[in-house]
Amino acid sequence: MEIALECIYNCERDDQLSCCYDILECLPQRGYGPKSPVTAALHDKVDQLERILSVSELLEKHGLQKPVSFVKNTQAHAEEARNLMIRLTRHTGRKQPPVSESHWKMLLQDMLAMQRMVYTCLEPETCYEIFTESLLCSSRLDTLHLAGQLMQCSAGGGPGSSPPKAKVPFRVGYEKSVALVLAASREYFNSSTNLADSCMDLARACLQLITDCPPAVQEELDLIRALGYLEEFGVKSLPLQVRLCPDRLGLIRECIAQAPTCYRQSAKLLGLAALLQVAGEDHEERKGQVLVLLVQQALHFQDYKAASMHCQELMAAGYSPSWDVCSQLGQCESFQDLAARQELMAFALTHCPPSSIECLLAASSSLQTEILYQRVNFQMCPSEGGENPNVSILPEEAGPPSSHSGDLLHWTTATTRKVLSNTGTTTRAVLHAVSDAQWWKKSLAYLRPLHGQDFCDVYGRGAGANAGLEKQGCHPFYESLLANPFVSEVSAALSACSDLLRAPEVLLRLASDAFPHDMTLALAYLLALPQVSDANKCFEKQPPSALCLQLAALYYSLHIYSLLLPCFKDSCHPLYRADPSELIRTVTEYVSGLDGRAWPEELAGLVQQLAFYHERLLDLTQAQLLQGLRKGVDVARFAADDQYKRETILGLAETLESNVYNVALSLAQRYNVPRWELYMTHLEFLFTDSSLSTAEIEGRAQDLGLFETLKTEPELFHERMAKYVYPGIGGTDHERLLYFFSLLAACGCPAFGRPALAPDIHVRLLKKLKVVAAGLNYKKLTDGTAPPLEALEPVLTSQNILSISKLASRIPEPDGSALSPSSLYTIWLQKLFWKGDPQLLREAPRSVADWLHAYDACAKYFDRLHPGDLLVVLDAMTFSPKALTKLTVDSRTEMTRRAVGTVKHFIEKHRKKHPERDSEDPTASTGPYEDALRHLEQSLAHLQTLHHGFVASLRSSELDALRRYADRYDLSRSERAKIEEQAVAMCLDGQPLAMVQQLLEVAVGPLDLTARMVVRGAVGRVLSLLSGGSSDPLVPGDPLQVLESIISSVHTSVEKGENLLSSDDLLEWFRPFCADDTLPVKPRVQVLQSMERSFQLSDEDRKLLVFFRTEAILKATWPQTQVSVADIENEQGRSSLFLGLLEASHERVEFQHLALLLQAWPPMKSLDHGQDHGPWVKLAAVMLSRCTSENKEALGQDVLALCRSLYHTPQMLPLECVKELALLLLNQNLLLPALKLLLESQDADLQALALEQIAAVAQVDDSSCDPELLSLLLDAKLAVRCISTPFYRPLVDHLLAHQRDGPWSVDETARQLREAGHSVEAGSLLLASRGVYSALRTFSAALGAARDWI
Repeated sequence: MEIALECIYNCERDDQLSCCYDILECLPQRGYGPKSPVTAALHDKVDQLERILSVSELLEKHGLQKPVSFVKNTQAHAEEARNLMIRLTRHTGRKQPPVSESHWKMLLQDMLAMQRMVYTCLEPETCYEIFTESLLCSSRLDTLHLAGQLMQCSAGGGPGSSPPKAKVPFRVGYEKSVALVLAASREYFNSSTNLADSCMDLARACLQLITDCPPAVQEELDLIRALGYLEEFGVKSLPLQVRLCPDRLGLIRECIAQAPTCYRQSAKLLGLAALLQVAGEDHEERKGQVLVLLVQQALHFQDYKAASMHCQELMAAGYSPSWDVCSQLGQCESFQDLAARQELMAFALTHCPPSSIECLLAASSSLQTEILYQRVNFQMCPSEGGENPNVSILPEEAGPPSSHSGDLLHWTTATTRKVLSNTGTTTRAVLHAVSDAQWWKKSLAYLRPLHGQDFCDVYGRGAGANAGLEKQGCHPFYESLLANPFVSEVSAALSACSDLLRAPEVLLRLASDAFPHDMTLALAYLLALPQVSDANKCFEKQPPSALCLQLAALYYSLHIYSLLLPCFKDSCHPLYRADPSELIRTVTEYVSGLDGRAWPEELAGLVQQLAFYHERLLDLTQAQLLQGLRKGVDVARFAADDQYKRETILGLAETLESNVYNVALSLAQRYNVPRWELYMTHLEFLFTDSSLSTAEIEGRAQDLGLFETLKTEPELFHERMAKYVYPGIGGTDHERLLYFFSLLAACGCPAFGRPALAPDIHVRLLKKLKVVAAGLNYKKLTDGTAPPLEALEPVLTSQNILSISKLASRIPEPDGSALSPSSLYTIWLQKLFWKGDPQLLREAPRSVADWLHAYDACAKYFDRLHPGDLLVVLDAMTFSPKALTKLTVDSRTEMTRRAVGTVKHFIEKHRKKHPERDSEDPTASTGPYEDALRHLEQSLAHLQTLHHGFVASLRSSELDALRRYADRYDLSRSERAKIEEQAVAMCLDGQPLAMVQQLLEVAVGPLDLTARMVVRGAVGRVLSLLSGGSSDPLVPGDPLQVLESIISSVHTSVEKGENLLSSDDLLEWFRPFCADDTLPVKPRVQVLQSMERSFQLSDEDRKLLVFFRTEAILKATWPQTQVSVADIENEQGRSSLFLGLLEASHERVEFQHLALLLQAWPPMKSLDHGQDHGPWVKLAAVMLSRCTSENKEALGQDVLALCRSLYHTPQMLPLECVKELALLLLNQNLLLPALKLLLESQDADLQALALEQIAAVAQVDDSSCDPELLSLLLDAKLAVRCISTPFYRPLVDHLLAHQRDGPWSVDETARQLREAGHSVEAGSLLLASRGVYSALRTFSAALGAARDWI
């Protein structure tokens, strides 16, 4: 063993994996030979080698071959292992064509298997991260969505939250998910050429995977959006250049340079600046920088209105660096708004550097002079309004802050100039003396009126500032005694007489008003109430803050304490000097300890009120605690809705955060939520949504001691685990399933699954299967929804078949029985034969020799199969669709011969092993093998018939149907049921009976089948369908047509004298169907008509058929009418019956059945000797005579359809009857069906009659013409004779519309017109047919066309 290990590990080649497995197969298994520490260590090394080989096989499977020594040498190096995983995933991502989602999922399972078996130096989370990173970098949208399924896409979706139970646990944590998404999106972004690049869509899709959009993700999304703005403004830069640009404000400048008038789109440019993160997170600085650029551009275009608007925004924001552009606009003489300019200059003076003050003061003085001039001019000549009426003039109260500003208006011009000349020096000195740059703003604020606001509200010191009673109000004198008090400057002094103060209403009002300002005073007012309970009116009106609730509890505690322990009135009770919190606690504990005591009436109400406010205070505390958790709990609903409260507490238990979990425990205890329910909810969360490994779940459950409580309710625990936990566990997650069933077993739960197995049985099975059958879907194996073999088949290999077969007796079938080892070998041998095995058959067979070698490899295991299972395997090898397409007949025959020899060997071996049984009954012990031998001998005989000429002709036929017959016969093994089914199918397809007979003759074995039996079976299937039975897949198409083809085949066989069956046989099978009056009439009549058309029946048979037809029709419409064969055996009897029924008929359906009756009978010459017209004319006459205006047109169409149904039949009407029917239709004003009937007769006289009727029509409409009539006229070549009628134009249009697909020739019609002397019409027709424009179809052009083209 040591030598074998060294040989394998010293090999540096990467193509020796199969040899390594061969060496491993030769090593002794654990348990054989003497046991010692040395052999145990060697076996451990062999087990390690097996795991290393499995990893090497997985690498080779994914196209990344590595020597076995590489896997061994890197198993403890985390960095090497990580690089290997990265290469593996990136190699898969580069495959062309791209792999499917299922392939990616298989790769993930293989990576986890590699980590679990060898690379334990890596954490499973690392594998998930590498896999997710490769998915994100694969440049495909579908793989991005798969990556999103593995990531925690929001901060609230991972540990500590309560996502839905059915959600797949997250594999990559939130922080790592964000980092991976950012890295992938930046790579896509940097590699794209523009916004329309496909990589940009991938970058956006990556970022959109993170649903809560943290700042880093939002920054990347903003950068992508910014590219769109840049392109809109005409800036052409690579996305990478935009990202690396150190001066983002420079991009804004470039936008302005490319789109000079974009300064009007300030909102869009500000939005672009925000997306580009200009000035970082400083919003005010960003807005100021952009607006300064816009003002500069507006000034460049002399758009002073836009510049002023942007400057106003800058001044409102107090952006000091904008003083320069404000001064530029303020000094612009073209800007006529003097008030705005003065404000701009004032702002510039306030924020400019000292070096610029002097020049700005000079400009400001000049502007002030101009303003004063205008004011003086306005006061001197108010009617003139100055030179520019649009120039705004400042009002007096908005002037500069000087007490002499109003007097300046009355000074002379010289005095004004003198004063203003000294302004610069004075103002400069003032500004140097003032250190606060915001002094001018405060000065203006003091000058503004307060708009009616209360003085206290201005400073935030009034009652409104403490409306929620979150702080304790007090007099300023006591401010230093309280922590964070609300100090009110509102005087609470009152001047009222003592009698008035003692009124309860006054005290309550005073207390309510004093609450925000001075709570101690408010409590004093309440304590002065003559009735203690009146204070509740005041407390109910106050906001439910903690301070207010505590004050209410203090109020009632004081009264309870003073009543329980009164004091002398002339001394101060010490409780008023006690700590309020301690007093409330003492009184509450005292009254709670005497909960069952009967209090005096005076105390009972106070105790009740104290308990009420104490409970409210506890509820508020819990609510504030819930709000502090930031879990989205609706506190108001939590307090009012018990169901929501319960669900919230249980939802909080679905967390991994200790503080949240402890809060859930305390809430459950307070609100009587069972601890069992809380523990169960937490356990369900650990299994379904915690993203923890199984070991971590087990450790946390033990640390929290969940099962000490949960096992007290085993049945409920079993129900909850089965309903919520089990569906979320993957079938291949054996560790999780093992822990799941271990919990059920530990809690003593009943059997689980379908069929039910005890949890400890599941545990024992999983412990064995997880070692030998990695990747097995255990849930599919045991849930009873599918056969267990279906779940086992994918994981069966030559290495584990023996181990799994030993466990077969423990694996249940859906019916409750156990699997047998033989059934396992049955499915594995089929898999081995068709797909190969890495150890036994390294690749799937291709040549005949390969297939025979594969058979020999499988034959080594035939002794482990039951005889029945052996036949299943052999039939799958030789008589399956795969065998038909992949194997030759000779190779299948050779395999069957070898199988016959193998079975004979088994029989002989069994007889030698049990000679005593063989002497008693030779067939008893070997009976199953004898049956198998007979089965194989029939298979061999059937394979030899495949060389028969009949089968060869079918196989070589050009018709697909015949080749399918050959394949179907090939797979039948000459089994009676299959041969019969195929023969019936051939008969239903209308194949000749001789072919069916050949099939029966070629097949081997005692079939006991005849062509008569086959035809009877086919007829039975069709008649079953016609009788309303369920659909039959063998019956192709319309059953009546199929039956017609069967009758035709039988007729052909009878004519050829094949003597396979006769018409009497068919008639015998049809009689019960035709005599069944519960079936529809039409199919029964059609069956009989088909028989009559195909066979020369005897007179008796014809009479019987006529009787069947008559009886079927009568029972459908006139069930009360009874007839016998004698009543209709001659024409006279049939005539009498017809006339009687005709006289009694008035409905359309009755007339239709009378027509069917006449068709079912032999033709009748006349109804009586005194009349010449036959029954059809009589029927039509009665139909038309009894019609109404509503159904007249329908009956006219019925008459036409009736006549057409008789065409080319023995009952076809003579011309005299046709003419008479046409006249009847004309008498009823049914012109259209009458014309069709006359034209279809192909008789010149009747067509002439039709032309007379056409000539008499004044106007063509739907009642006299339709496309079918026009087609009939063209068929009869009557276009020339219609030239003088209104029908000619529709006739020509119809001809031109169908000149390509119709049977009529335009040239031929034109020739007929010219021969009849209508050259102009002929030429016009030719011009129209060739698409000549209508304006060019002149008289001369038509004549020329008729002359030259005909």
